[in-house]
Amino acid sequence: MLADLAAAIADGAEVISDFAVIRHQQQLFGPVASVPTTWRMLSEIAAGGPRAQARITAAVNAARRLAWAGIEARHGAIPGVAIADKVLEGVTRIRLDATVTPAHSDKEGAEPNFKGFGHHPLLAYCDNTREPLAGMLRPGSAGPDTVTDHLKVLDAAITAVPARSRRRLMVTCDGAGASHGLIARLDQLASRPGHQLTYSAGWDLGERERAAIRLAPAEAWQNAIDAAGAVRERRADDGCADTGCAHRRCWVEEAHVTELTGLLRQGPAGDQLAAWPASMRVFARRERPHPGAQLTLFETQDGWRYSLHVTNLPASLRGWRSQPAYIDAAHRVHARVEDRIRTGKDCGIGHFPSISIAINSAWLTASLIAATLLAWLAHLALDGDLAKAEPKTLRYRILHAAGKLTRGGRRQRLNIAAAWPWAAAITAAWARIGALPQAP
Repeated sequence: MLADLAAAIADGAEVISDFAVIRHQQQLFGPVASVPTTWRMLSEIAAGGPRAQARITAAVNAARRLAWAGIEARHGAIPGVAIADKVLEGVTRIRLDATVTPAHSDKEGAEPNFKGFGHHPLLAYCDNTREPLAGMLRPGSAGPDTVTDHLKVLDAAITAVPARSRRRLMVTCDGAGASHGLIARLDQLASRPGHQLTYSAGWDLGERERAAIRLAPAEAWQNAIDAAGAVRERRADDGCADTGCAHRRCWVEEAHVTELTGLLRQGPAGDQLAAWPASMRVFARRERPHPGAQLTLFETQDGWRYSLHVTNLPASLRGWRSQPAYIDAAHRVHARVEDRIRTGKDCGIGHFPSISIAINSAWLTASLIAATLLAWLAHLALDGDLAKAEPKTLRYRILHAAGKLTRGGRRQRLNIAAAWPWAAAITAAWARIGALPQAP
């Protein structure tokens, strides 16, 4: 029944009553529960607490092992982690991020927060496959750096990754989630024999960091790169008429990166990072502020906007991965996961149907399964633009396309109007899904 609800959410259901759409198509979906029964199911999951959630999580993780095996069989490997113009193969990247979901009525746990009024769920996504791994529904006033919540979601996310893909991990979070407790846990996981874990977490710009930035020599700042691996720059206002020229004076470098670890550990003030793991390194990025950017007094005086992050990437590493520009780019790929959260709000995360936070937590579980199903569909059955399409596009082009199921010769056939632009893609996806091994 939960799988049926997840399929309905993937198909566009926003409230429980939308579940009736698939119930009215029993020829396609088979026997489907009624809307009142679905409410009772969510209530039972809520009443079951952690034990019920653990059983659901175990079932989803078992399905994930089969899905990832299918992805490896079709593509040769799980997709790598894209870092600017490079791809890091054989590494599974987990991103922790919190988001705010607005509530337009008085619901349990809906509270004022920095973006209005609502809930503040914490989510973990796999950047490789673009699927959610774990999530926790929290009250709207929950802090973004709540250590206990981050540790629970982190452990659940790592457990969700199939065992063979857990040995080389990359974990990232923004500055709001970084804390002593989280960094200590990541450092502990990184020290396990036979495992590799690299973390990257946002870092506050405090007085000690500002002092280090003032001491950094001009030549220590290296050019930052964009998503294509090109230097971040723009045309100078007084550049020549040839917009494609290579004159250095005609271009303004817009972003730079440098490492502050040495200045913070061995600077005039001594080791200012003594309370943190010895393997932790600090990097700073500066860029020209965009119009309307909110700057600190330090940034206003300096003319640059700064952002910092920490990582345990070994200083002894060689090759492109050791270059400050790519270390910075590896941290900044969080934008892709933020896209997943944005599109996840089209799969149930953006609207919670009940006044009860426990039932809404069960709805979040179904919503994460829905987003996972769409991610698996893309990797197992689709190609090209459709494999990268957002949920609304998939629904229009694939899921909501008119078709007819026929049966004959002990086989099911899907008939799609030949004039539909994506008919060939639908029939190919149908054949690929039909050829997948059935779950035991």
